[in-house]
Amino acid sequence: MKVIYSDGTTGECPKEEELNVIRHTAAHILAQAVKHLYPHAAFAYGPATEKGFYYDVDLGDVKLSDTDLPAIETEMRKIVKANLPIKPFILPREEALKFMEERAEPYKVEHIGDLAEDAPLSFFEQGDYVDMCLGPHLTSTQSLKAFKLTGLSGAYWKNDSKNKMLTRINGTAFPSAKELEEFLKLQEEAERRDHRKIGKDMKLFMFEDVAPGFPFFLPNGMIVRNSLLDYWRDLHRENGYQEIVTPLIMNRSLWETSGHWDHYKDNMYTTVIDDEDFCIKPMNCPGSVLTYANEPHSYRELPMRLAELGTVHRHELKGT
Repeated sequence: MKVIYSDGTTGECPKEEELNVIRHTAAHILAQAVKHLYPHAAFAYGPATEKGFYYDVDLGDVKLSDTDLPAIETEMRKIVKANLPIKPFILPREEALKFMEERAEPYKVEHIGDLAEDAPLSFFEQGDYVDMCLGPHLTSTQSLKAFKLTGLSGAYWKNDSKNKMLTRINGTAFPSAKELEEFLKLQEEAERRDHRKIGKDMKLFMFEDVAPGFPFFLPNGMIVRNSLLDYWRDLHRENGYQEIVTPLIMNRSLWETSGHWDHYKDNMYTTVIDDEDFCIKPMNCPGSVLTYANEPHSYRELPMRLAELGTVHRHELKGT
């Protein structure tokens, strides 16, 4: 498979990098299609991933739904059929900034500002679309053989909840239609086995908006849960573990000692009791360490095997 690099040279792509290049090029073709359909769109990041590719897009007041994906796919197919050559070029930093400003790409402008002063600023052009990118890429849009848009999600710019929520358009691509079809069949099978669907169908658990992400275990679910807990306890006893339980809420001083307060407090739930800060534990380790430190131990007791079925709470982004 032939690819083109940021310096304009072409060559055979190493086999292990082919899928990444195909998907990265697919992300650029996706962005071009979106720009055709939504001219006001501004683009953030659009990388290849382990399962496909995505592009984070600022569409202003426009809200996409899954029903919009076929039209974007159709536009992508037009771009592929046009067989546009993919051509790289490099710009000095000031010219690159001006170029992205003129193209109304504020996220690219900000990204350039985050890069080191001596970072190479390369671009890849295909027809009327230009993207800032290190490459490499396929040599033409027609080289993209098999792709599919798979869904939409939200993503904060730079993964920071203080920044704007962007629209993430997800997709996947493969060297051949056969490989794409096989992947999609596996995905359909995975959806049929989705634990959320199975849980609802079998009346194992339920969810409510008042407790997002927290399951309400129903009687059938408790039968399964308790069976799993019994198995867990039997397995740990067989391997010499003793079970402990540590408090759900502990004083801030513990989390300062463990380092969580300085490095993780934004992801912890806190409360004030009798004018002192307390935290709901985000993990079990510090409480387990206190259990060990409760009394002196001889090296002859080592290794000590303690296990806890602790309940922990962390403030994480929705969907992560």
